Amino acid sequence: MLARYASAVSTGTLMTFALLYVMQLLITLQPGADSDIKPPIATTWLPVKIRDTPVQPEPPKIVKEELVKSVDTPKRPDQSASSQTIAVPRLTTLNPPKDGGIVLGAPSDGALVNIVRVSPVYPARALAMGLEGHVVVQFDVDAAGRVMNAEAIESSHSIFEKEAVRAAERFRYKARVVDGVPMTTRGIRNIFTFEIND
Repeated sequence: MLARYASAVSTGTLMTFALLYVMQLLITLQPGADSDIKPPIATTWLPVKIRDTPVQPEPPKIVKEELVKSVDTPKRPDQSASSQTIAVPRLTTLNPPKDGGIVLGAPSDGALVNIVRVSPVYPARALAMGLEGHVVVQFDVDAAGRVMNAEAIESSHSIFEKEAVRAAERFRYKARVVDGVPMTTRGIRNIFTFEIND
């Protein structure tokens, strides 16, 4: 009985080491595999720097249309005739709203303003390989200021794309306002730069 357990343990140990050797052999013989395997770098102490830079699009060209308005100029009263009277309109006072609300002026317009910026996480695989790079993310901002349709349109290495898109999706904006109405803004671009500090 004891001999059976000893042979099972030794056979299992031998089989485990044989499988590990075959797996390592398959990995190193794979086409395009790096011959000298680098040990993973501890990510807890390695300082990294990630910069994200909004890409300033060209402002839209605004064509001003000149409006021509014909106005009839009233005739001035004859200075020699003193018996004429001129009617002056009577001033009326505005009553405040009955519901106690506040009367505000004309609605104001405003540009798109970034309120919340989130830095992406440096991918552990890129850090272990010592990779640096950048990703350009394009997205839209809806009327509520949320990011929609975020996608990586350019990158130095695809390993950074997922984290850059995930960070851009967590951005929040104050939406662009035109004539007092929040508008959706399309085609905003942001560059995320991934660097390892020396």
